[in-house]
Amino acid sequence: MRANIKNKKSFAKKFTAAVAISAAVVLFFAIMTIVGLVIYMNADVDIDENALLFENSLPDVYDDCGDLTAYCAASRSDTPIDQIPKHLKDAFVALEDKRFYDHHGVDYIRIMGAFVANLKSGRRAQGGSTITQQIAKNAFLTSEKSFSRKLKEARIAVSLERRMTKDEILETYLNMLYFGSGEYGVKNAARRFFGCEVSELTLAQSAMLAGIVKSPTKYNPINHYDNALSRSRLVLSLMKEQGKITDEEYSAALSEEIAVADDKSALELDKTYVVNALEEGCKILGVDEKELRARGYRIYTYLRPERQAELKKTVDDKSYYSAKDALCAALDVDVATGGIRAAYSTFSANFFDFRRQAGSVLKPLVCYAPAFESGLLSPASVLTDEPCDFNGYSPKNYGDKYYGKVSAREALAYSLNVPAVAVLQSVGVQRGYDTLKELGFSLSENDDNLSLALGSTSNGTSLCELATGFSTLANGGVMSKATFVKRIEDQDGNTVYDNSKTKPKRVFSRESCYLTTNSLIYCAKNGTAKKLASLPFQVASKTGTVAAGDGNADAYDVSYTTRDCVLFWQGSENYANPLPSNVTGGGLPALMCKNYMAKICASPEDFEIPDGITQLKIDKIAYEKGEIVLSSDFAPEKFVITEIFDVKFADFEKNDSFDYPKAMSVEAQTVGNEVSISFTSDPHLCYKVIKKSLFADDRIILDVRNEEGNVKITDKADGLFGYNRYVIVPYYFDDKNRETIGEIYQIPVGW
Repeated sequence: MRANIKNKKSFAKKFTAAVAISAAVVLFFAIMTIVGLVIYMNADVDIDENALLFENSLPDVYDDCGDLTAYCAASRSDTPIDQIPKHLKDAFVALEDKRFYDHHGVDYIRIMGAFVANLKSGRRAQGGSTITQQIAKNAFLTSEKSFSRKLKEARIAVSLERRMTKDEILETYLNMLYFGSGEYGVKNAARRFFGCEVSELTLAQSAMLAGIVKSPTKYNPINHYDNALSRSRLVLSLMKEQGKITDEEYSAALSEEIAVADDKSALELDKTYVVNALEEGCKILGVDEKELRARGYRIYTYLRPERQAELKKTVDDKSYYSAKDALCAALDVDVATGGIRAAYSTFSANFFDFRRQAGSVLKPLVCYAPAFESGLLSPASVLTDEPCDFNGYSPKNYGDKYYGKVSAREALAYSLNVPAVAVLQSVGVQRGYDTLKELGFSLSENDDNLSLALGSTSNGTSLCELATGFSTLANGGVMSKATFVKRIEDQDGNTVYDNSKTKPKRVFSRESCYLTTNSLIYCAKNGTAKKLASLPFQVASKTGTVAAGDGNADAYDVSYTTRDCVLFWQGSENYANPLPSNVTGGGLPALMCKNYMAKICASPEDFEIPDGITQLKIDKIAYEKGEIVLSSDFAPEKFVITEIFDVKFADFEKNDSFDYPKAMSVEAQTVGNEVSISFTSDPHLCYKVIKKSLFADDRIILDVRNEEGNVKITDKADGLFGYNRYVIVPYYFDDKNRETIGEIYQIPVGW
């Protein structure tokens, strides 16, 4: 018993000693770690202060001539700290870094608080970055999420605090922040959202600006006012708690009605373009906007300032709108390179991500071009336009009007829905689907159905996708994706991306593109896009309208020449609140397109006819029956239709009615002095039946003009001894309306 007690005491002593030694070791390493961190944090860091200067402005974005864009040039002017109201500075400090004036770059108290909060929640609910750390991250580091990057961020922040005053740090921070809607810095944000200068901001407005930066999309006061207002009240409450405003100031700010101006007068001419170019540059390089700025990339674009000015002028012209809440966006693309020369919208549009239903504007790409490509269709092909059920899918025409037999050219030009669905069914839904995918359209598996013929897709269609598709048609079937970015250089001038090195891809043959384009030229002259008919050069055009309720949600016109592809879209913000039903693609968007192209298109060349395209004369009478037959070389013009075909698919029979005019199956029968004559007539020809007597003048007893079927005549012989001779004369009129006689049939009767 005593031995057991002794053993237990011995074990307890050993365990206590082991714990004490372990604690000492842990304490030693903890102290060494802290000492190491202190040494690491306080070691001086070699900082390129030019990065801070760069951080206070947009990245360099250049136009097609290599000049800095106007919007980037304007962003170079920052707001000095002495011109920024105290309540605006206090709002940001209260929300982002309440011990900003007390710490030396890193707020250890905040870090511990965030650590405890995260432990309690079981996730990363809070961060501990100070304002200085945010500058360090944005100016010198990538957006990588790792412990080592966080250490670098803290170390740089401490070093910045040694080199800069608190006012200099705060000035840098407030001038580099992104507020959404393409606005960087408090000066631009104040002008855009409230239509005033920074010095004129009220306390309530300042609180709203401070609340935006956590999520510029979620708290954007233009699009999400309630979110922004709720966030601003949080900022005001923090300012009151921290003693930065009085109770009276807090109450007054809460009761202030904050009017959001959405003042686009502060926008530079090319702002929409620059913002899209920056977003595309980020995607190309795989970085976010902060990293793009921090690394000093220079982006060269296809922007043409003179076109941008004209496009903006057209879109901003109120005479083109029949609804005050209509939205509009437009693109001008170089068909040879896919380079976007101008881009503008009445809202903050991302031309790659802004997606709407395309409607009929998609028909040439998904239906007709693939059908021409496969030889299943030509512009002259006869289609049936009447109500039809396609295995449970029953499309209707606009206005529920149907036109019976129409050519493919007419069906496309007048944007008839039933023929388009029939064409897609004929060519195969998979073929149309694959064609759109090859052109870069974003489709889901659910889009593999006949409604694709009418532009209905799960994801909607972006304006850049449409521009790419129609530019491909204009460029003879060679696709170059629509792009803002020509090339990108790093801060040392090395080219890290060059769009000219991207290999173009052939999607359509030159022949099928020409057949489609020629049909769309007809659309611009006679069809839904006929508002462009007065343009003094060849232009192909397609309109599209998407209905919603009693109105229309989307209206498009896409037009192109051999050089330029221009797209105009008008629409409503959502499908629940559409525009009036009179807003169609062939209306105001087509008019905008026509007037814009009249000013920017300098006598483009006509579309070149490929060697594989042939022009053939087809027989009109056969065509009206739904058949394509070549006409006789001798046929008068009124019996001829001229159409174009792909040589590979132009093997047609020929009508020989005019080669040697004749009547068919002639029969004659006499009973006493009565004669019956019958023959089969050709609708291309005319026929005279002439009665001849020995001692009397010839008489025409029947004249049949362009009738088809059996002709029968009965007559009494009244000549000498009951003898007459009947003559059938097939004939036609040539182009100069002169009678041409064919084979003569003589039928003697009597004696």
